Amino acid sequence: MLNKLWRILSSHTLALWVLISMTLVALAAGSLPQSARLSPKQQAEWETEWEATASWLDTLGLSQIVGSDWFAALCIILLINLTAGILASFSRKLAFYRGDLPPNYELQHRGSMPDVPSFLGTPPKIVGKQSRMRGIPGLFGLTLFHLGIAVIVLACFWRGALDFSDFVELSVGEVFSGQPDKFQRRQPPPEPFDAVLRLDRADIEVRDGKYMGEYRGHFSYQQAGGPVKQATVVSNQPLRLGDFAIYPKQNFGHSARFERILKDGSVRHLYIHFEVESEEWGEPWRGEKEQMIRFDNTPLYYSMSLSNTVPPSFDLKVNQDEKLVFKGELQPGDVADLGVYKLRFQGMVPWMTFNLALDKGIAPIFAGFIITLLGFLLHLLFWPRRVEWTITDDGWQVRAWVRRGDGAFDAKWTAWCRQQGLEPT
Repeated sequence: MLNKLWRILSSHTLALWVLISMTLVALAAGSLPQSARLSPKQQAEWETEWEATASWLDTLGLSQIVGSDWFAALCIILLINLTAGILASFSRKLAFYRGDLPPNYELQHRGSMPDVPSFLGTPPKIVGKQSRMRGIPGLFGLTLFHLGIAVIVLACFWRGALDFSDFVELSVGEVFSGQPDKFQRRQPPPEPFDAVLRLDRADIEVRDGKYMGEYRGHFSYQQAGGPVKQATVVSNQPLRLGDFAIYPKQNFGHSARFERILKDGSVRHLYIHFEVESEEWGEPWRGEKEQMIRFDNTPLYYSMSLSNTVPPSFDLKVNQDEKLVFKGELQPGDVADLGVYKLRFQGMVPWMTFNLALDKGIAPIFAGFIITLLGFLLHLLFWPRRVEWTITDDGWQVRAWVRRGDGAFDAKWTAWCRQQGLEPT
């Protein structure tokens, strides 16, 4: 029973089916909407427009494939199969090259010893047995190759378990240091974000009034109390902060910037974001929204609109419960008294959405690639060969264990046998 289970776990058939399944999973993960890639707004739009499809995908675990239990089970099966296959393959190769299995080549003859070419080694000078093994590093080639793949799978599985990705909207001039309320999913990362960064400038390029061009975020940042540095991030060039990486996404707009003046005289910044469609960027624009803003357990209900006129204007209506607190139009420098605090409108600045991802587990993946490459090179460059001579009182015998596909050895063996007038075997 145990032997049968071992054969199943180490079989190439199981490996083939698992790899086919992983390929289909990769295609599905790249084609179907995945909740980890969608912002909360995009997720809501998807679930509203395709309600039945979204429900079925969620029920079948296809809305977050990489984080699903069945994907984890598939990775574990692949890892077990690779480990069992590595052990079985290496044990077979070791037994073969130690001479515990029948040889590929064998020739015996009565009479005196013929001239022996160098590729067959040196036979013993007296009655007895002698063997030589060459290319031992090649024994580990395929083993290391498969071991590297197992390391990659295990590292990807570990990285997936630590996976974190969320969206953060930042306005020009805004400082971010990992505040939980800035994450759109309201779930802080599993590790502390030990950095402070400020968005200094946002460059948004829209071509022909509708096509997204290149867009950049220019940051000043500081890590763990170190020096202040500057960096520019684009989609394929993220800013790496410890184990985190931050890069822009295709959501942007105008932000109304305020100073929130508290009753004790202290001042805090407040940014209210308005999303802008790409075809409206750079054109006369007016955005409207309603939002509840809570501060010190006091909820205020804002009805507001922002216009990108010169200077910008901000229409604001604020209610606390059913009571009207403020209604009016603000221009830069104007102050609105909302009772619990005051708002000084400072103007309008661009904002962009950034994706903050925990980028941990890259080093083991690269280590797996290096092991895989080393194994491939060993398999390619070293050809293990074991040649065993046996000399008796009335004749001789030569046997060879050679890796399948070693054409150089096969050609030399055939030529040598024919020189002796013997049929090669």
